[in-house]
Amino acid sequence: MRKKFLLISTILVISASAALVACGKKSPSSPESSVSSDKTTQEETSKGQTVATTETKTEGTTEAVKKDDIATKQDEKAKPKEASGTFEGWADSSSVEIKMSDGEYQTFFVEKEEVKKALNEKGEGASISFTYGALEGQVNKQILSVK
Repeated sequence: MRKKFLLISTILVISASAALVACGKKSPSSPESSVSSDKTTQEETSKGQTVATTETKTEGTTEAVKKDDIATKQDEKAKPKEASGTFEGWADSSSVEIKMSDGEYQTFFVEKEEVKKALNEKGEGASISFTYGALEGQVNKQILSVK
């Protein structure tokens, strides 16, 4: 009886482990699986300063994110900035893509329910004016209000 219990318990543990491992894998077609590597390097600027950068290879492209681009607590407390652009749509449940007035596309976080509601009411393709600010630990900014 004890041997059967141990055998069944072992099979259950192995099955549960296999299921958890399988849940953690991303399919090759999922956007999350496209990140292949991150590499942090030191670069020297024209002024002789050394700046740390992180390169993220995604689907054959390389983006360099400088540590100076990541917002600090002081950046978060700074006065919000005003901007305008075209609301291109939701990137996911908490971020949007905006085509800025200069033609550049930027992704912004949206946390406030009233901002989410205002963007949904405006609809994709609408011209919007908005205020945004830094969010500590993030490169992307956060939309604080929509006009």
